Amino acid sequence: MKDTLLTLNELLSAVDGKLLTGFDAAAIEKDFCFRSVVTDSRFVSINSLFVPLIGEFQNGHKYVPQAVEAGASVVFVNEAELANDAAIYTELENKTGCVFVIVKNTLYALQAAAAAYVNKVCQNMIRVSITGSSGKTTTKEMLVSVCKAHFGEQAVAYTKGNFNSETGLPLSMFLIRGDEKIGIFEMGMNRRDEIGEISAVWQSQYGIITNIGNAHIGILGSRQNIAEEKRKSFDYIPQTGAAFVPVEDDFADYCTQNVKGQVIRFGKTIPEAQSGVRFIKDLGLLGTKFAVDGVETWLHLPGDYNYQNALGVIALAKKLGIPAAAIKTGLEQVSAMSGRMEVKECVLKSGKKATVICDCYNANPDSMKRVIEFCREIKVAGKKIFVLGAMKELGDKAEQAHKEIGELTLASGADLVVLAGAEMSSARDAVAQSAKPCVEYFENNNDDFYASAAKIILDNAADESLILIKGSHSMELDKLIPQLVKEDEQ
Repeated sequence: MKDTLLTLNELLSAVDGKLLTGFDAAAIEKDFCFRSVVTDSRFVSINSLFVPLIGEFQNGHKYVPQAVEAGASVVFVNEAELANDAAIYTELENKTGCVFVIVKNTLYALQAAAAAYVNKVCQNMIRVSITGSSGKTTTKEMLVSVCKAHFGEQAVAYTKGNFNSETGLPLSMFLIRGDEKIGIFEMGMNRRDEIGEISAVWQSQYGIITNIGNAHIGILGSRQNIAEEKRKSFDYIPQTGAAFVPVEDDFADYCTQNVKGQVIRFGKTIPEAQSGVRFIKDLGLLGTKFAVDGVETWLHLPGDYNYQNALGVIALAKKLGIPAAAIKTGLEQVSAMSGRMEVKECVLKSGKKATVICDCYNANPDSMKRVIEFCREIKVAGKKIFVLGAMKELGDKAEQAHKEIGELTLASGADLVVLAGAEMSSARDAVAQSAKPCVEYFENNNDDFYASAAKIILDNAADESLILIKGSHSMELDKLIPQLVKEDEQ
């Protein structure tokens, strides 16, 4: 039998599927093989399983011929698609030998197949999940670094990039070799029960919820509903496992109500005798110093919230028996990811020296407030300049949320605030109530915005200024960097 991620019988059983034609499953089992799983026909290679997904604007089934031509050996097909295109699939199967598996829903079949693969190869692996309204990717990177320091570079399977969704997590599962000692996977959501579905795929033994905030509140309606979704990441934790929640989060108790394993709370108010962590000093833009079981550690990521995330990682690492020396090594090796609290000392095109904080990967009311509060505490010789982009997916909470950001900005000590996006109009109205800070508002993030905003910033920035750039990913505020910073400094 060829080296395949799942045998034909394992795949058919997992997805409750059937073969398109009268192929004898037993006859083709010995030659059946797929070594990768993709949902984008452009990334199909020889012996791929191609899963065509149906979205709001695209139906992946239209790309099945291209996927087969590129070498797909197996293709899922929604049974509803057969009414019009059965002949096409039959012809492709007869011509190429590609195996077509008919399923009720290709998305759920992808998840079911991934769950079967996890059950097959991950029995001896420590399984960890991480979710939360903000900070989950940074927390994942911290824990991965700590676990690599302890278990070894090749002994850790983990989410690559932001593959944390209903499709991203299942696809990530098929990248697991099976000989790793620990798997650390991030869980995101954009709709109800998405966390529940992907939790059923991974079935973690240990889980962290970083916080319950307002991200996606426009979709789910309330923090209560967000907490209800996030706590589904704990559904499969066994009695021998543990759930980790921030002690100061008002939904901590709710999230852990039905946990079968141990509940462990982390946070700055947990005494050293219990946590093993002693705070030493907040170094501002340089991060935070603290001791773990007496071992002094320097987290280079700035911000109180990053220290909070580190406390969750430390709590889980200690539960796994990882010693303080490995925790120190792992945390000290973590640096800011692109677009997430990147701090750069640079020279602007005006010739002035400045510190630029780029936090443009995403934005919600919680993360926006945290970074503004962080910048408020920083003392600078020059000026404080904030470039704030609209926050998305807030629904009917958008106007009030942006107004509160404006009010917070008033007390931040900023000298200049540049606001971008229609939703930021309520923040503009709040900031404009005072003569300071000076406020500039742009309804759209078009080319004119980038050029005009850059000119305003360069005209106002003095030496040793602090420039904060923060907004939702769709606002693309990172495009400002090349317009502000000298080319050899970028």
